Parts: sequence; C-alpha cells; structure tokens
Amino acid sequence: MPTFEYTARNTTGRLVTDAITYSDEVALRQYLRSNNLYVIEVREKRQKRTGTRRGVGLADIILFTRHLRTMLNAGMPLLNALEALAEQSGNARLSEVIDSVARAVATGKSLATAMNQHPTVFPELLITMTHAGEESGRLPDTLQEASRQLELQMEIRQKLISAMMYPAFTLFATVLTVTAMLVFIVPVFANIYRELKAPLPAITQLLIRISDILVHQGWIVLLFVIAGLAALRRYYKTPEGRLHIDEIKLKIPMVGNLVRKSSSANLTSSLAGLLDSGVPLIQALQTSSRVCGNEVMAESARAAAHNLALGRRLSSELERGGHFPPMVVRMVAMAEEVGAMPEVLRQVAAGYIEEVEYAIRRVMTIIEPIMVLSVGAIVGFVLVAMYYPIFNMGNVFLSGA
Repeated sequence: MPTFEYTARNTTGRLVTDAITYSDEVALRQYLRSNNLYVIEVREKRQKRTGTRRGVGLADIILFTRHLRTMLNAGMPLLNALEALAEQSGNARLSEVIDSVARAVATGKSLATAMNQHPTVFPELLITMTHAGEESGRLPDTLQEASRQLELQMEIRQKLISAMMYPAFTLFATVLTVTAMLVFIVPVFANIYRELKAPLPAITQLLIRISDILVHQGWIVLLFVIAGLAALRRYYKTPEGRLHIDEIKLKIPMVGNLVRKSSSANLTSSLAGLLDSGVPLIQALQTSSRVCGNEVMAESARAAAHNLALGRRLSSELERGGHFPPMVVRMVAMAEEVGAMPEVLRQVAAGYIEEVEYAIRRVMTIIEPIMVLSVGAIVGFVLVAMYYPIFNMGNVFLSGA
C-alpha cells in the first residue's frame, strides 16, 4: 500500500504532521476525520528514485515530451501523466523537476506556467508551444510538434559536433605530440649540443629556447593557457562577447556558410512549428530567434520581429538584415503571397538540413588534407631543427677530412 504524508490540526488547534500507510487518500481522510483531526493537506510519499543523478539534456526533454503526449492521447489526465513520468524517469534530476511541475499543476496552474518555473530545464520553444496548445485545446498535437522541433535541433547540433570532432582530435593529438617532443626529446639534443659547443642555427636555438621554457616554466604556460580559455569562455557568455564571436564565425571561410545554413534550418523549423501551434508571428519569431544558434542571425530575426509590429513584411526585414541566405528570403516572400507560411518554412528547413549534411562532408573533404599537411609541417619543423646541427657537423667533418 502507498504511504501518505499528512498535515492536520487536532481539537486543540495544534498542528500535526505524520506519515502513514493506507489504502488510498479518500479512505485516509475519512480515518483522520474520525479521529478528530482537521485535514489540511494529504500527499503520497514518493519512493526514493534510483535514476542517475546527472544534468537534464535535450534528449531527456524530447523523451519526456513524447511520453506525455502518448499518455494524454490515451486519455490519461494531465496530473496523473506527470506523476507517472516523475516515477519512471531514469534521470533523478528530471524526476524532481517533473514532480515539481505536477505539484504546481495540482494547485491549478497551467502546464506551461509550471514548466516556466524551470527555465534551465525546459526550452522556451517547448514552453511557448505548450502554452499555445493549452489555449487552443490541442495540447497533444502541439507536444508532438514540439518534440519534432526539438529533435531537429538536436540533429543539427549533433551534425555540427561530429563535424568538429576530427579537427579537434587532430589538433589535440598534435599539441600533445609536439609538447612531449619539446619536454622529453629536445632537452637531450640540447645537452649534446652544449657539450660539443657546436654552433647552432636560428631555428634550433628557437626550438631549444621554447623547450627550456616548457621544462622550467611549464606550469606558468599552463596557467596562462587555462586563464586564457576561462576568460574567452566568460567573454562568450556576455551578450557583447557572444555577438562578437558569432560574427567572427560567419566570416570564417566554409565555416561561416555552414553556420549560416544550420542557423537558418533552426529558425525556419522552429518558426513553422510555433505558427502551426497557433502562436502569433511576432511572438513566434522572437521565440525562434533564441534557438537560432548564432547571435548575429538571432539579432537580425529579433529586429525583424520588432519591425513586423510596424506593419512591415517579414521577407523585407530578413533581406534588410543581410544575414539570412537569399533562398530563405525568397521562400518567405512566396509564403506571404500564398498564405502558407508554416508549410513553406518546413520545406525550407528540410532543404537546409540536407545542405548542412552536404556542407559538412565538403568541409571535411577539405579540412582532412589540410590537417594532415599541417601536422606534418609542425613535426617536420621540430625534426629538422633538432637534426640540422648534426648534419651540419657531419658536413664540416667530411670537408675537413
């Protein structure tokens, strides 16, 4: 039988709080009243959850949205569905959040309002679409559309991450290899050259100097690197820093084109989902700008939303911003003419997702040989700088002989 926690007052007005195992809540209330207790609150005691204690990721939210939609479609009341999801979730942190949402809903709050109390867990896109679904009475349908939009965002994000994995791994391996050579191998050659008192070329002297710094003051270099990375990360979290760095991203050859296409896919897909759920265009555009993925393009979308309130056309405002591809502008203009904005935007998003895949393959085709040549050049420089004096001494010995 379930265990309930109750709060009540006795005949003297004293507050009584206790836990008791009983068949159900109704029977427990009758039992408490028969014992001259005035019930204030009764709630079922949750069993300790055994799920993993980790952060809530986008995949967890997608799974939650899917399951909630399935339960509501099956006719289960919202509160019961939330309580069931809180119990069965494999993520302890998400279980606590869903439990909090369920308690808020039990007090009469809407689902969107309850979810909005946890903005770091639930994406704004999901909250906005949930609100629209509750207002229109189509909550299961909007939850299905929300899960679809979140899946598209995760798909695009994973494609970009996979595209960066190879260059990042290659760069890390190169830095590790060169550092090991400078710390362990170069000092051996440096001692040999000092004993021989051999004249050293400039590149060898430079290499030995760098090696000495890493061996004797490496911790200072490491601190500078860590401090630099921390400062860059902190700067990126500021509105000005993110805008500046995202602007640089758009100007990098090949990378800028990839970022522009992925941001366009994010914006158009989320905008289509919000419009389909009944969210007004201006509010939908403002919400979609927050999942755009690039602050420069998001700022352009927010400016367009602001000017839409003045009676201007969306296509004209996107073109005025100058950051979105011409195809987006032309397709939005066509959608405005025929009055089929969600359908057209969904087609644009699907097209750009395919283009993102093609752009990633193209970038990888170009980056791979560049990375191989760069690694070879760096390692080759270190080897030439170390062995050049030996070759030079050999030539001097042969000429003297």
